[in-house]
Amino acid sequence: MPETEWNSTTAPEEGAIVYVLAADNRGQYAIPFPVVFRDDSWWNARTGEELDAFVAGWRPVGNVD
Repeated sequence: MPETEWNSTTAPEEGAIVYVLAADNRGQYAIPFPVVFRDDSWWNARTGEELDAFVAGWRPVGNVD
């Protein structure tokens, strides 16, 4: 996948640490911290808190703008 593309068709592997693109009624925005995908949910990789956001896409941590 090209560096700037967000994957919106599949979920990452269990335990993968990624960046996510969130969406709400104001538009889409990149979450500014790494996120881990586990138990079919998205979690802040630093604090362990579950994200309260709709995730529109994700990309590996190694790919940044």
